[in-house]
Amino acid sequence: MTELIYYEDQYKKEIEAKILKIEGNRVVLDKTIFIPQTNTEPGDYGKINNMKIAGSKKEAQDIWHIFPKPIPFQEENTVKLDLDWNKRFSAMRLHSALHLLAGPFDKNFAKRAVAGALKANHAYLVFKEEIGDEIIEKALEQANKDIQNNLEIKSYWDENREGFRWTKVGDYAPIPDGGLHVKNTKEIGKISLVCKELEQGKQKITISID
Repeated sequence: MTELIYYEDQYKKEIEAKILKIEGNRVVLDKTIFIPQTNTEPGDYGKINNMKIAGSKKEAQDIWHIFPKPIPFQEENTVKLDLDWNKRFSAMRLHSALHLLAGPFDKNFAKRAVAGALKANHAYLVFKEEIGDEIIEKALEQANKDIQNNLEIKSYWDENREGFRWTKVGDYAPIPDGGLHVKNTKEIGKISLVCKELEQGKQKITISID
């Protein structure tokens, strides 16, 4: 099992770890700072002993770190992990922006997001029905006000469901979540609307951050 340091300290940029398994061009470590890629998360990048990784993937309780070329490591080797912090911080800010924006939609207009995802430079929320332009504008306006109010962003494990996490922004309702966030809304920056689209009757709202 890999110890998930990124949940203990999402700001940690480097650590040393021991190699537990090797399969071809991928390795499992006893601990990691690299969050793996999922369908809704781009995942982290960085280096292990100055070799760039092509990404990482979770399988059962292990995180496999994948390299684009043959590796010189052996099991039991101790290696140094260096996180690509700029990409991590950008992803955390975007992810926090999504959770924050979902708050006023839900609290002020009873419009609850049913999905969301992060991409390289933007992110989006999906709602099960069309949402009017005025509501979208007001929700964005409130979210940007909340950013200036420096609301706390807190992620925590569910007390009754093992392996299940929540993220709560200020006083907004918590949202199920497995990603990483900044500690407060002031770190997000400013949320800007990129576009709004209807896809099979569902409203998709895409944002970026400045």
